[in-house]
Amino acid sequence: MTWRDPLLVAVEGVDGAGKTTLIRGLETLLRPLRGSRPARVTADIFRAIAEPDDTVLYQSVVPGPVRRLAHLVELSAQLHYRSGPGGPPDLLFEGWVQSWEVRCGPYGEQHRGWLEQLEDLLPRPDPLLWLRVPPALAYERMIARGDRRTRVLTPAALRARLVRQAGDYEQVMARADNVVELDGTQPPDKVLAQAAWALEALTRARLTRPGPGEPGTGQRPGNASGPAG
Repeated sequence: MTWRDPLLVAVEGVDGAGKTTLIRGLETLLRPLRGSRPARVTADIFRAIAEPDDTVLYQSVVPGPVRRLAHLVELSAQLHYRSGPGGPPDLLFEGWVQSWEVRCGPYGEQHRGWLEQLEDLLPRPDPLLWLRVPPALAYERMIARGDRRTRVLTPAALRARLVRQAGDYEQVMARADNVVELDGTQPPDKVLAQAAWALEALTRARLTRPGPGEPGTGQRPGNASGPAG
C-alpha cells in the first residue's frame, strides 16, 4: 500500500475486543511505510502508582477526570511524532477520545468546556477502526488469555463492565462520522484483512481526490465493514 500523506489510525473497542492484536498486525503491515505506535506512558505511570498487586485496578483508584485529562495531554504530545527526519510516520493509537468517554466519564465541571475544546482541536483519525465484539465473546477471550482483570474482578463484575462498555461504545461511535466497523468475532487474520481493505479504500480515495480548484469525484470513505468473510 502506498499513499501521499501519513495515516493516523485509531482502534476502538471493549476490553478483550482484540485491539492490541490488530495494532500489532497493522504495525507489520505499515512498518515499511514508517508505521509507528506511540508509547502509552500515562497508563504505565498509573499502574506503577495505583496497582501494587493483583487486587486492584488503577481505574478504581485514579479518578476518571484525572485519567481523561492525562490522556488528553499525552495524546497531544504524542502527535509531535508526525514530524521527523524520515518524514511524518503513520501513527497507530489504541483508543482515541471515544475510549476516554467510555472508560473515564466526563471531565470535572470546573474546566470541562475548555478541555472539550482542546479535544476538538485534535486531528481526525483516518479511519477510526471499531472492533465490534459481543461482551460474552470479549469475556471468553479475557479468560482464555489470563487477563489480569479476570483476577481482580469477579466474573459477574467483569461481565457487567463489558456490557456497560459495549452499550457506551454504541452511543459514542454513533456520533462519529469516520468510523469503520470491523467484525471482531472473526480470527485475527480476518480482522486484519478487513482493516487492510479499509486502508486500501482510504488510499484510493486520497489518490483520486482532486486538489483545490480541480474537478474530480474522490471522496473520503465512510463506514464500511470490509470484505465478507
